Amino acid sequence: MAIDDDIVLLRRLDFFQVFQTDQLRLILFAADSRILRSNEVLFSKGDTADEGYLLQSGLISLSGGSSIPTEFVRPGMLIGEYALLAESERATNAVARETSRIIIFPRKLILRLLNEYPDAALALRQKLALRADAFAKALDRIVANNAI
Repeated sequence: MAIDDDIVLLRRLDFFQVFQTDQLRLILFAADSRILRSNEVLFSKGDTADEGYLLQSGLISLSGGSSIPTEFVRPGMLIGEYALLAESERATNAVARETSRIIIFPRKLILRLLNEYPDAALALRQKLALRADAFAKALDRIVANNAI
C-alpha cells in the first residue's frame, strides 16, 4: 500500500486526526508493517500491550478467553488504541482469520511524536477527555436507573 493510502486510513481514525499530514508521514515511516498468516496469533490475553495496530487488509478476530470471537477487526480499524499511550495488558486474544497486513505503532514512537508536537498532544487529550466524559455519563445513567 502506498503511504498516501495509509495516511487516508489514519485520517479516518479519531486517534490520528490530531496529527498533521507531515506528522502522519513521520509516524508511518517509523512504524513497522507485518503480514500475518491465517490463524497466526497477533497477541494473547495478558500480554504486555506496548503497541497498537492498524489493519490494512484481512480479518482479525478478538476473543476474551475462549476461541469464540467476540469481535472482528476489519481493514481500517485500530487495535490497542490505549496501548499507544499507557502501559497495560491485552484484554483479549487477537488471531488473523485470513492473511492480514498490519501496521505496528510502538508506544515509544507515538509518545515521542506527542512530546515533539504538544499541540497534537493537547488536541488528543481533549478528544479522549470528551470520550471519557461520554462514558462516565452513560454509566451515571445506568447507576441512576438502578438506584435503590
